[in-house]
Amino acid sequence: MSNALISFYHNLEEAIIIYDKKLNILHHNLAFKRIFGDFDNSSGFDCLAKLTYKFSHQMCFLKSEDLRTYNPVIDSINKEVNFTTYVTYQREEDEFYHFMIKAFSVKKRFRVVYFYDITNELQSEKLKDENEKLRIQNIEFANTNSKAQNQAVKMALLNRISISIKNELDIKTLIEKSLRELSIVFGASKSYFILFQKEDFIIKYTYPEVYAPQIGEIVTYSKALVDELHCGNNSIQPCLKEHEGASIPLLNSTTRIIMPILKNSQLYGAAVIFTPRKEFTALERELLVGISMVVTSSLIQASLFHQISQKKEELETAIKELKETQLQLINSEKMASLGQLVASVAHEINTPLGAINANNEMMEKVFNNFNLNALDILKEINSVDREAIKRITNIVQSLKRFVRLDETVQQEANINQELDLTLDLIHHKTKNGFEIEKEYGSIPLVGCYPNMLNQVFLNILMNAIHSIEEIKEKNSAYLGKIKLKTYIKDDFLRIEILDNGKGILEENKTNIFQAGFTTKKKGQGTGLGLAICSKIIEKHRGFISFDSLSEAIDKGYSTVFKIDIPLF
Repeated sequence: MSNALISFYHNLEEAIIIYDKKLNILHHNLAFKRIFGDFDNSSGFDCLAKLTYKFSHQMCFLKSEDLRTYNPVIDSINKEVNFTTYVTYQREEDEFYHFMIKAFSVKKRFRVVYFYDITNELQSEKLKDENEKLRIQNIEFANTNSKAQNQAVKMALLNRISISIKNELDIKTLIEKSLRELSIVFGASKSYFILFQKEDFIIKYTYPEVYAPQIGEIVTYSKALVDELHCGNNSIQPCLKEHEGASIPLLNSTTRIIMPILKNSQLYGAAVIFTPRKEFTALERELLVGISMVVTSSLIQASLFHQISQKKEELETAIKELKETQLQLINSEKMASLGQLVASVAHEINTPLGAINANNEMMEKVFNNFNLNALDILKEINSVDREAIKRITNIVQSLKRFVRLDETVQQEANINQELDLTLDLIHHKTKNGFEIEKEYGSIPLVGCYPNMLNQVFLNILMNAIHSIEEIKEKNSAYLGKIKLKTYIKDDFLRIEILDNGKGILEENKTNIFQAGFTTKKKGQGTGLGLAICSKIIEKHRGFISFDSLSEAIDKGYSTVFKIDIPLF
């Protein structure tokens, strides 16, 4: 190898190593020594081992029979053809260089191997790639940030609209507020709500109020547009007229936005707004969909509230009518009970009236034949009359107190006295063949509806008398016994009414308080008495129960009714 050639290679900036065919190192220049170190020329192939094990190839344009044993430096020496390959050289643990190796033969006598350092180029390329990735990431971030900002704006607007209408339960006010918000968002000069009824669209509400005269007008659209509205799709179209049936064109170029409102997946109506704007961003179109959902949700809520309010009113009316019917039933039953007493009470009144009439006749005779004994006779007649009048007065007063139908406010009453009042009314029924026993306790006044409780007492006592009379029909000498007890039990006033009648059969006990159930003969009972008694005690927040034909009843009695009235 000539000195001129060696001198040429020696001063090149690229690392160069030259071999002969026996793999002896003929020359390696300064750049080679700086990068790879010095080699002993006499060492031959073994010297390459220090160098080649640190190389790994990236790409090679030569074929190798076994890539697992392939080494780019050895191949660059062994091959006689010119070739290029790319390798990575690891000088230290964390220090890497990248080279492009070019190998060629000179006059078939020796091989020249160039090591072109492309580390900086690759790093620059890598940096470019990283910069490009970073640029793309920045664009994506900017897009994401823009979308986030748009989403934030949309959510803020939706939130504002939602707050404005979500708690509004009046449908008219809700729709009017929605029209106002839509007009603000889209810069509308006019808007109205059309209600879908029987295939027609009717203007129901307008904004602003200056367009109120249009309320009630029918608006028409093309079939294609109506189909879109039925599917819940918004419509944004330029228009020259408000709708197809309008006779007067719009003065300025206008965009018409129609936002359908669905209710239970059916077209309920639509908000129609007119704006001079021509272009709408994707955000505004999304916002329109969001507003539609908010309005629809609020409308469903308002409709449900309206339905519930109507149901509540209907229920309150039904309850009021039921209470009135119940009061009528109570009064009807009271009058029916009184009806059973009328004949006997009339007889009871007729007896003292007969005595008074007889006394009047006697007085007339005394006056006609007045003598010294007349004064004694008159005194006796006067005494009889006073008792008769007193009896009549007591009966009339008892009836008047019992027939109180308009008592709607609770009063404080002495239950012992109320029981005596009821006993007075049925005295004519119990004065012959009955024994009445009273075991009244020392009880406080209680808040109640006395007239209603008197009806309960009367009904139970009349049932007891009827039960005893059924035995008397077979045994006239049978002594009927009725016992009344009052006492305090826990926080209740307990009233017990016992009788020694025929009792209540086991199969009838579960039906005793059911309306329409009676064991009396046809025409003798309505079947409402005990059912109404149960309702009256329930109205007093109390309890009513009974026991019959049981060993638990006091000796000598077959049935007991127990009534508990709260003291407080």
